[in-house]
Amino acid sequence: MSDKPIIVFVPGAWHTADGFDQVRSLLTAQGYDSEAISTPSVGSADPDNGLHADIEYTKSVLKGLVDSGRQVVVVNHSYGGIVGAGAVEGLGYKQRVENGQTGGVIMVVWMGAFVAPKGLSLYNMLGNQWLPWMIPKDEEGYCYSSQEEVILYHDMTEAEQQKWISKLQPQTLKSFTEPAVYESWKDIPSMYIYCVEDQALPMVVQEGFVKTLNEPVKFHIDASHSPFLSKPDEVVKGLEIAVEAGQTAIEI
Repeated sequence: MSDKPIIVFVPGAWHTADGFDQVRSLLTAQGYDSEAISTPSVGSADPDNGLHADIEYTKSVLKGLVDSGRQVVVVNHSYGGIVGAGAVEGLGYKQRVENGQTGGVIMVVWMGAFVAPKGLSLYNMLGNQWLPWMIPKDEEGYCYSSQEEVILYHDMTEAEQQKWISKLQPQTLKSFTEPAVYESWKDIPSMYIYCVEDQALPMVVQEGFVKTLNEPVKFHIDASHSPFLSKPDEVVKGLEIAVEAGQTAIEI
């Protein structure tokens, strides 16, 4: 086990945990342990598995790590920003130290991810309407993606695009309509990794999220919505900054 913080990835809608394999391999080479969450709402046989099920499951994984004394950096992508922010409630390092506990979350990172105030759902943040490339099936209880070559993976080869499109899973509608439960940035240090060429969440939207976070650490990657696939080396650079900033914050 590394004595460095463990880095935990929370994927966005439609995406499975193996999307972070390239980044995790690079982190291993740098001496970091890591995990990637498989959220219940992705590819679920039960459309009732929504945001709150994702938060509960993710929190159970994180709690196991912090209870073992580990410092944790949580990295959220896209919809995962709402999941990860909710899952760290009560798990912040400083909060736990005050309660005589060891371990805790030292940094929450949003990577091209939604920052949702408590009480708002992702659907609310879209203006209560689906984006043109989102395909809701109310009768099924699921939402599907489309136009992925442009929206999610435009800076990748056609072969890589098709590989990752084939891995996408249906996402429960409930994951988009249940409200956010916790504003982690009020208690735990934050970082935002901008995806400069993002076609799903344009820079103007990401900049709005950063304002909500109130002066987080910032890092820019000239990449699509999926830099963990197209620019994994740059993602690792950003995460090393996140680790340093998180460790500095708990020493103050």
